[in-house]
Amino acid sequence: MTRREFMDELSTLLADLPDKERLDIIADYTEHFLNGIEDGKTEQEIAEQLGSPKAVARELLAGYRIHQAQTHASATNIGRAILATLSLGFFNLLFVLGPLMGLVGVLIAFYSVAATLLVVPVGFLFFPPNVMETSENRLLLLFGGMASIGLGGMMSIGLLRLTVWLYRQFLRYLQFNVQLIRGK
Repeated sequence: MTRREFMDELSTLLADLPDKERLDIIADYTEHFLNGIEDGKTEQEIAEQLGSPKAVARELLAGYRIHQAQTHASATNIGRAILATLSLGFFNLLFVLGPLMGLVGVLIAFYSVAATLLVVPVGFLFFPPNVMETSENRLLLLFGGMASIGLGGMMSIGLLRLTVWLYRQFLRYLQFNVQLIRGK
């Protein structure tokens, strides 16, 4: 594969990147080719050393998507980072998607518990149970409801902080995974 073929294919595969990023990458790889030619290597040898443009583009896109998710936190950006990392191979399907599904499942369960703790006491106001016959039972429901709302509120705040922390940690895990695939 010649330098021109490599660069054209790499540029096409990196079309999703902003022009400035893509042009910087193309300039870096052009410089790599020029340095290799100065060292007496052929364009084919340099292209073989760099690997396939598809593999290079997948790694670069994964790194870019992870960076985007770090700088602009959103569900869309983390989704793109995950998909870009999964595209690196079957290995990532197991070691990225598995932990992600586990974390999401646990978070959904905890958020459900927090929502239940917040909503059930309010339901008692509209649909009181049949145990309201004595003042002791009414006080028990009143204070139990207050404790439930307080616990649900604290749990919700803690879960929001935990979700932000897990988001950051999962991005670090994606970066580690990409570096592992690259062999660094």
